[in-house]
Amino acid sequence: MSRKDVVKALKMCGSPMTYSQFYKKLKLTEEQKKAKANACVHFLTDVPNSKEGWAFINQFKKYLHKGRYSIRLKGRGSRKIHGNQSFIPLKYAEKYSVYIDYKIKDSNSPGYNDSKVYTMEQKFRNIRGDLMVIKNQIDEILNLDK
Repeated sequence: MSRKDVVKALKMCGSPMTYSQFYKKLKLTEEQKKAKANACVHFLTDVPNSKEGWAFINQFKKYLHKGRYSIRLKGRGSRKIHGNQSFIPLKYAEKYSVYIDYKIKDSNSPGYNDSKVYTMEQKFRNIRGDLMVIKNQIDEILNLDK
């Protein structure tokens, strides 16, 4: 859903809500949360759990475009003491991995054009298949007349 679509829908409903208010109230379904998780980029690895590492992470957060991206940290390190899950709680981590999630999927997102191209290619394949069926039917009709 594009920004224009949201604004248009809000105007049609007569809602006094603005675009940003709409998205603040929007709750994600489980399916959308999974899609969001799949849209993340594993951006940085092995950021040390030290003053230097935390200074870097805080500086990174400071300049991150928060309207478009969000950041997640996952703890990494030895699992001997703190279990065998896919990540370690941050306070026990030896180092961190930084994930960046796209809040908005539009033409500026890397996966956007790929999904658009795939969708268009699929539509062309379907049209081509339909045209081949019609062509074969026309050929059969013309062969019956001879």
